[in-house]
Amino acid sequence: MTVKFNSEFNFVTYFNESAAFLSQHSWIFEQSNTKFVQNGILDRIPAEWIADFQSASNHEFNKIPLGYLNENWSNSFRQFLNSCFDLYVNYELLIGSKETQGTVKGVGPKKMHEISNLTALIKDVCSQDEILLDFGSGLGYLSQNLNQKHDFKVLGIEGDEYRVQTSIQRQQQLFPNSTNKVKFVQHFIETDSFELIQQTAVVNLENKIDQNYAIIGLHACADLSITAIKMFLAHKPVTKLVIMPCCYHKLKPENEECTSFSNIPLSDQLRDALAQFPNFLGRPLLRLGCQQTAARWANLTEHEHETHGKAMFERSLVEAILNQGEAVTVNKANRNSRDVLERFTVQRERQDWSWSDEHRGKLKIWMEKYPQGSELAEYLTCLQTCLQSVCENLILLDRMCYLKAESSKRDLTIRTDLIKLSNDHLSPRCFVILAEKITNQ
Repeated sequence: MTVKFNSEFNFVTYFNESAAFLSQHSWIFEQSNTKFVQNGILDRIPAEWIADFQSASNHEFNKIPLGYLNENWSNSFRQFLNSCFDLYVNYELLIGSKETQGTVKGVGPKKMHEISNLTALIKDVCSQDEILLDFGSGLGYLSQNLNQKHDFKVLGIEGDEYRVQTSIQRQQQLFPNSTNKVKFVQHFIETDSFELIQQTAVVNLENKIDQNYAIIGLHACADLSITAIKMFLAHKPVTKLVIMPCCYHKLKPENEECTSFSNIPLSDQLRDALAQFPNFLGRPLLRLGCQQTAARWANLTEHEHETHGKAMFERSLVEAILNQGEAVTVNKANRNSRDVLERFTVQRERQDWSWSDEHRGKLKIWMEKYPQGSELAEYLTCLQTCLQSVCENLILLDRMCYLKAESSKRDLTIRTDLIKLSNDHLSPRCFVILAEKITNQ
């Protein structure tokens, strides 16, 4: 059973239940996937779960993260899966855009899918008399598409000067008629940037000082989507927000251990839940929230599972035999070697070294301990894939809860939604945060 996200969604209940569940099963994701061997994570997979995995067909194995369970599996495994599935959330789906996507040089199918669908959504939400502020505009793909398709005025704001210059060059070559309505500027966006952005828009787009604005963004990385939320709340002229977050694992940490972050939790409700169930929120959870979705997992062949499990196990094996001060990189020249160590290069002080007899002795011990290590690694990946959406829910719903609570504190009437693009196989980071201020006419 899943819960539906709507205006009546109970954030407190969801945060408490998901925090309790993730805290109980944090061993599944608390170590990076290069260190699970040395930290004994494979030993923590219950024996009955392993037997259940071994009994599953590839079709069943693929469907587990989508909500499938076999009544013949062990009680503990079925209980884990049922608890996990109860925390899955149904979101409103954005049906694929009917606009012709076409092709753009240098833009792959995934990016075009995202650009086309976000463009259609922005058209439905925003009006022509609003200036669109494209946060993290990158190479200008979204900005140009919005102008080309719907004649919007757009100010693309990007922190990387090289990307800004590339956007301008691309505009001059491909969209020369848009130069009066689409402008690109370099600026590292902060929560106090609005006045500068507003002045820049007035100068570059010749709009009125009392102009209304809509903040938009395709894959607003790390803290940028939170900055957008805070700017939307703080400034009256910003009346709309349509932003697609990504790269949760790059959120700014507040300590060296990366166990505390500036922008999660945002809401008091999640903060209270984490106080009851501490010590599971960290970089690994944020990274898991960014990983492949169940939709991608569901299409893997048996051979693809074998290949992935083998690669994941061997990478963690090699990490486990390193001595202090050593690091490892993939040796692309020997990637097809039958010798595990020949497929990797050990480094000391950034210089390549040779694998020693000591290394090989350690490797032999680990391989004898885990003769089925490749299979266990893929079982661990399956468990992580089950938890992926719960982790991403926690991250995104915290932002939605914050939006709702802060707007109430500021006496703002807003309409919010969290919408999912229909094809999360093609576009795994597929959520769009929507917010609109409602004014009494």
